[in-house]
Amino acid sequence: MCLNKKKYWIVAFFVFLLPVFLFGLKDSNAQTIEWTMVNVNHGDLIGDAHLIRFPDGQVYLIDVGYEGGGVVQFLKKRNIRKIDKVIITHFHKDHYGGIYSLLNAKITIKEVYANLPDQEVCDNERPWGCDFPHILKTFDLLKQRKVSIKPVRPGDVFYVKNGISLEVLYAFDGVHTPVGKTDINDTSLIMLLTYGKTKALFTGDLNYPIGKYLSIEGQRIEADILKVPHHGAEQAAPNDFFEKVQPKTALVPTPKNLWLSDRCKRIREYLEQKKIDTYVTGLLGDLTVFIGKNHYTVNPPSLRKK
Repeated sequence: MCLNKKKYWIVAFFVFLLPVFLFGLKDSNAQTIEWTMVNVNHGDLIGDAHLIRFPDGQVYLIDVGYEGGGVVQFLKKRNIRKIDKVIITHFHKDHYGGIYSLLNAKITIKEVYANLPDQEVCDNERPWGCDFPHILKTFDLLKQRKVSIKPVRPGDVFYVKNGISLEVLYAFDGVHTPVGKTDINDTSLIMLLTYGKTKALFTGDLNYPIGKYLSIEGQRIEADILKVPHHGAEQAAPNDFFEKVQPKTALVPTPKNLWLSDRCKRIREYLEQKKIDTYVTGLLGDLTVFIGKNHYTVNPPSLRKK
């Protein structure tokens, strides 16, 4: 009789409990955000592009690198032919120029979110890739291709579902800011990706003036993962900003030669001193962060010596 009862419970486990376990495991795996910092940094060419795939299948790009920078090749390798949202943090060509490559490759873009910069601020930076006529031409091309273009404001939420959110914390126009007029880099959208206990902060090319302001007045910018601003170069946000964020992990979109140069020395040494796990595209290639509800992992391994 006891043996029969034992057999009964074994059968019951396999018939009723095992499928629940397996489907639960599958569902758990499905609820993972996949964020890839695409390596668009080759030689001396610098760029920024981030592919985010949400558990429901939606695909976003935060920045798209420069034209011909490799984003299209990356998407084709992943068999991605449609982007639900493209979010441009600011209008330097190494962040938005790749739109031309996407459109020419017939990759469908449903919506673009971007703020047209002030022309005077932009004209002051033509040598550094802010070309106002080119930006207007880009907007016209998107309209011709029937791509919706929408402005961005602080508090906008791009995604919210099942405990996951991507929202805009700050969006400055370069003219009416708490620190007066700034450059185009300081118009970068500051966005927070949250899933459960994990927070990731996207900073575009946040520079020193607004970075300093946020280190004092910034709200909700603490994060586990930091997309290091301005490719880790000296003009980026000050160390006080990093202290405010308190990241455990830092991802840096920058070429090898720049990262190892004096221009990145301050941030490179800060991350080393604070023992923050650091990942650099110019040294490691494409970087992928897998974010679950209570944990995250990064592939390939960190540069920091254990």
